[in-house]
Amino acid sequence: MATEAFAKPSLPLYLKNPDGGSIRALVIGIDAYQHVRPLKGSVADARDIEGSLRAMGTSDVVTLIDAQATRANVLRSISDLVQRTSPNDQIILSIAGHGAQEPETVKGSQPDGMQDVFLLPGFQPTPEGSRQRILGSEFNHFIRQLELRGARVLFVADTCHGGGMTREVDPRAAEMSFRQVPTYTLSVDKLVPVKNAADPVTDLDLDHTTFLAAVDRNTKAPEVKIPAVEGLRGALSYAVARALEGAADADGDGRITLKELFSHVRQVVYQLSDQRQNIVTKTSPGRSVNSDVMFQLTRGLALPTPSASPSPQQVELSNPIPPATKAVTPTRASPSVETPASKGLLPVRLASLDGNSKNLPNLASREATVEIVQPLDNPDLIWDPKSRDVISWGDVIAYKVDAKDLVTVIDRTAAIRELKRIATKSPQPLRIAPDDAQHRNDQPVQIELTDVAERSVILFDISGDGTIQMLYPIGSDAAPTQSGSLRLPLRVREPFGAEQIVAISSTQRLVDLEQALLQLNRRKAPGQMIKVMAKYLPPDARVGSIGLFTAP
Repeated sequence: MATEAFAKPSLPLYLKNPDGGSIRALVIGIDAYQHVRPLKGSVADARDIEGSLRAMGTSDVVTLIDAQATRANVLRSISDLVQRTSPNDQIILSIAGHGAQEPETVKGSQPDGMQDVFLLPGFQPTPEGSRQRILGSEFNHFIRQLELRGARVLFVADTCHGGGMTREVDPRAAEMSFRQVPTYTLSVDKLVPVKNAADPVTDLDLDHTTFLAAVDRNTKAPEVKIPAVEGLRGALSYAVARALEGAADADGDGRITLKELFSHVRQVVYQLSDQRQNIVTKTSPGRSVNSDVMFQLTRGLALPTPSASPSPQQVELSNPIPPATKAVTPTRASPSVETPASKGLLPVRLASLDGNSKNLPNLASREATVEIVQPLDNPDLIWDPKSRDVISWGDVIAYKVDAKDLVTVIDRTAAIRELKRIATKSPQPLRIAPDDAQHRNDQPVQIELTDVAERSVILFDISGDGTIQMLYPIGSDAAPTQSGSLRLPLRVREPFGAEQIVAISSTQRLVDLEQALLQLNRRKAPGQMIKVMAKYLPPDARVGSIGLFTAP
């Protein structure tokens, strides 16, 4: 039977083009800027997307890293890609690095008169350095050429062009890395744009293109910490790589629609960035977000081919996943939970704001290894011995915590790492309204869940000191929910800091998990919460995990 054949674990999963053409990609990642502030995660982003595509059976992947990404090389590579493109191909263009805004060169192309620009490693605001950048209109020129050859295009821009922020960064926090450079002026611009009369004036003039941008045009995109991953990364690139591996197939039917791609990437980025990023998704007019299929997932064997080959030969040992079987892909097989005993997790790095490690007692955590570092050594937590506040990645997560009580904050940090990892695999859409700013005492806020029709829902939060609080269901709350959305109004109260809101949904009533979480209600038990989830989380569970940041 087809379902049994698909279920054999020996058959790897592959990403296919539903239109029958090839999947081809140009991937760019730049950390080593020579004249502006270097970045830390763009190269890893490019390698991640390249690795995901190759692992999923795509061999026509050209990757340009750091010094390889000169203007000449980028233009040559994308021109070559245009020449290789055939009708019905799916093209992926991905760039991770610094972005900027400049006065538009195509008059009327932007409402505010400013165009997006992508900076290359040798850029500087000098006559010669001005050549080392790519205009957004130039990417649109090449995208049009790809469309004219009958291809569809997915453009991923893990950069930023504005300077705004969702929440201000606490001045005591370790310096954050953003993919944006200060405003500059080009007194002499030697760049000669690639263009012709048939070029699209705006993105909306393209016919078969989908855009994913890290942030809107007014906001900075941070480089973030990913659970169990060394260093910093771009949340958008990481989310796209997981989507390409099949995690975006929310209903398990073997097809990734535009809606599933947008929903998965949007929620994963929102979670990993601690709500500092809201991605921008756009698609050409006429494409149906709900029904257009971006990718298809199949199982089969790929014959080894040189990496330069345009596409791998495949011997299909089964049909594409039949919609009726709802087969589960490996990345969705179960939102498994890992406890410290089951995996060697990265240590929680703790610093005293004044650099004096003697302020920190001998902290023994049962849930994580603790490493004492200096404030400039990329700590996970910074403790201010004067105010006793605890800061993490730009936010105060707990106020007035004595040194001896830091262990519960450490345990919470380890637990939230694991929650973020779980929530990346099969995310439950979850938002905070009215916005992602810091909320003050007695202000009303609302937790909003979508896509929960006929699903049972559990909501709880973990305060900055590790206290668990059950939010839903309580008493006679409906389960499963009857509508597609659930809204829970709350009001900001003590303790202030960071509340981690966790949503779990499933097609079955989660009685055992509810009861176990109720046993932890009002207790400082983040480690126990992870163990409870490891025991009772069902395979079809969706998990959302986001922060609500509050202050007196």
